[in-house]
Amino acid sequence: MPEVTCPRCETRQSIEAGVEGYTCVRCGARWVFATCENCGRRFHMPPGTTSWTCPNCGHRHGGPAHLAPTAPTAPTARVMPTGRAAPARIAAVRSRRLRLGIIALVAIAAIVAGSFLLTRGAEPTGAQSPSTTLNPVAAMCLHLRDLQTPRVEAFTRVATELAADADAIEAAGNPQAADAVRKLRRAVIGYRDALRTQGGDDSAAAAAMAQALSDPNIPC
Repeated sequence: MPEVTCPRCETRQSIEAGVEGYTCVRCGARWVFATCENCGRRFHMPPGTTSWTCPNCGHRHGGPAHLAPTAPTAPTARVMPTGRAAPARIAAVRSRRLRLGIIALVAIAAIVAGSFLLTRGAEPTGAQSPSTTLNPVAAMCLHLRDLQTPRVEAFTRVATELAADADAIEAAGNPQAADAVRKLRRAVIGYRDALRTQGGDDSAAAAAMAQALSDPNIPC
């Protein structure tokens, strides 16, 4: 029996094979499955959605930007057929590119954090030496370095650190950044769970984490 994760409350639950949608057992949210006609990726969608853009390939479905007016405007709610959506090799290449993009983002974050520390160290000292304690944002940026190692234990460690970072950033008076960090933590957990499935397709989880890392409220 396949399993899905509710996008609203993140509850993992089983569904019947071949269903077009489900109602979350925890929060009661109703979802249907929409499949991109261009890349074949399947996504959760609120019922009745008439236009949407695929977050995987950017293809527009429905609405005035749709190029095929004779096609139905509502997304097709169906389970993606095995072996038809995208060849395994293409999926693997896309997943590899996403991983490289994530590593690049994390490397940039580490460089920014390192520059911050060097700048602090270069400041002239006065009557008292400046505090060597990192502020919550700099600490969070340093914690992201572990994302360069796509391993379950590394991602578990990052998820634990990000939970504390979000609380510290919110306490410092930046709730928007704290919310972005919590969203990133959820994406990290999703990618970690995908890594636990040996040989599985982790491209969707990698895309979600790349999107969370690119949030402008992540100040790294």
